[in-house]
Amino acid sequence: MKKFLFLVSVLSFFVLAHLSLAFDVPNRPQSFVNDFTNTLSAGDKNSLETKISDFEKQTSNEIAVVIIPSLDGDTVENVAQNIFTKWGIGKKDKNNGVLILVAMAEHKTRIHTGYGVEGDLTDLATSYIQSEIMTPAFRENNYYSGINGAVDKIIENLGGNNIVPEGYSGTEKSGGIDFEFIIFFALQWIIAILARSKSWWGGGVLGALIGGGIWLFGSFSLFSSIFLFVFLIIFGLGLDFFISRKYQAVKNSGGHFPWWIGGGGFGGGKSGGGFGGFGGGFSGGGGSSGSW
Repeated sequence: MKKFLFLVSVLSFFVLAHLSLAFDVPNRPQSFVNDFTNTLSAGDKNSLETKISDFEKQTSNEIAVVIIPSLDGDTVENVAQNIFTKWGIGKKDKNNGVLILVAMAEHKTRIHTGYGVEGDLTDLATSYIQSEIMTPAFRENNYYSGINGAVDKIIENLGGNNIVPEGYSGTEKSGGIDFEFIIFFALQWIIAILARSKSWWGGGVLGALIGGGIWLFGSFSLFSSIFLFVFLIIFGLGLDFFISRKYQAVKNSGGHFPWWIGGGGFGGGKSGGGFGGFGGGFSGGGGSSGSW
């Protein structure tokens, strides 16, 4: 019974925890550069914004700079993926976005890449940018210099120039695909599928399949296995009912879908000379993480 209660607790925790962001990212980013800590001066932000905006006009690639106070107990990889997905950084048909995330309290950084730029801006390249450009500057409290240098290197690399010196092997954590991230990604994918179904019994079927697998391959007592089997069916039905209704309500109202059912991106790029939102791009978790 203790194993059963532990499994239910873990399942409920992951479902509930990943239906909300560790950091409460605003629904609509105000610009390419979003500093929620006032670390950068107005002039610094304007300079970065102009550079990134000009680069987006020339290439359609989108670079987002996000500085947050804290990860609120989450990992930098998960928070980066949450922001990337919710904002839809990069163009929808190209997935050519790049996120530079800085968490001040934890001294953590992350360069997160969209599918479309992973071939050029490799994990090794993002590791080099963080360890050789961002980290030294950040340790001297020169945050603008580190971020500006990172943006320059990203632009240079996406322009076809190899920025990684010969012999560099990387010193920072790259990839960032851990067990928790995989669970989060799988849950988001499953929820997005269930939300788009016209009925809500699919969640019950999914719960039954999971419960049946645990029943067959788990080491629980018969009573615990039956209870878990029934619980997962009811839980799956309830989850599918909730997200399906939410999806249909948003679809009928013409609003924006939440990130946890596949929503992403605001607006369609630049409009009238001002920031019109990111283009709906997606990331599979590429990039690297660093610290200072």
